[in-house]
Amino acid sequence: YSKIMKKGLFNYLVFLYLLFLFSSCRTTSSLLQDEEPTLLWEEELSDLGTEDEKYIFLRFHIPSYNNPLCIENTLKNLIQFVDINPTKYSHVSIGFDLNDNFLGLTTAGKRDLKIEQCTNIYTNAYMYKCNPEKSIQTTYAIKVNDYEYNRAKGIAQYFYNEEIDYSIGKNISIGFFELKRKFFTAKKNRDLNHVFLKTKYVEENEIQEDFMCSSFVSYVLINSVEKIRLFFEQRNLNYNLIMPSDLVCIPDIKKLFSSTWNDYIVSAKAFVAENSVHEEEITEPEF
Repeated sequence: YSKIMKKGLFNYLVFLYLLFLFSSCRTTSSLLQDEEPTLLWEEELSDLGTEDEKYIFLRFHIPSYNNPLCIENTLKNLIQFVDINPTKYSHVSIGFDLNDNFLGLTTAGKRDLKIEQCTNIYTNAYMYKCNPEKSIQTTYAIKVNDYEYNRAKGIAQYFYNEEIDYSIGKNISIGFFELKRKFFTAKKNRDLNHVFLKTKYVEENEIQEDFMCSSFVSYVLINSVEKIRLFFEQRNLNYNLIMPSDLVCIPDIKKLFSSTWNDYIVSAKAFVAENSVHEEEITEPEF
């Protein structure tokens, strides 16, 4: 046990060194597009819910990198090492329909909060480094009312326009916290229903300027969806210490479907065809 802990700490310290060493590097390729990605649009994936009920979608990723030695793959491996959850997602993004236009924070760059398209990796440096035939996504939905939906969408749009920062420092703090959570916390006290993350939820109208992918998604949900705000408040959860895979534990979240990245649109259409989401509440499909 002691040897495992020491190895994990050593690996994490090596990662910190590499992270700061390469944090200013950029992926350059003639195949990458510098302009804003064209939004991908399928009418059947765009109008879910009813007049009074809508859905916010979270898309979780297990990326497969083309270069196993890249810094992003090192980060993914370390996230999976410290993650206490059964499914170890390393990235999460947020969307407001099932079209392939999710918003996520990945790495520093011209615009840190980026549109992520699994089926068009050339518009995003993070996606471009991955193999879309091997990378996996899993889409979840949270049912909300019309006000909560529009508020969440408005907050996400505000931060997209403001060009917020991807925080390297928060990766460091969450890494050390997760080491403590995994190795020095009783197993029964590690999940979100028991773990004490020490700090407040977001105050109303508080504006933060730097996030990780999971803290950004948490921030949007806390400030727009009442049941999620109460969930964080009652447990004294710090959204800055939330792992991507922790978010599958928030109230009333439903798993919809999984696929490889290149099959995302096909799988989304199949899900819509098999589930009457236009007429009734989304239910978790049987597998």
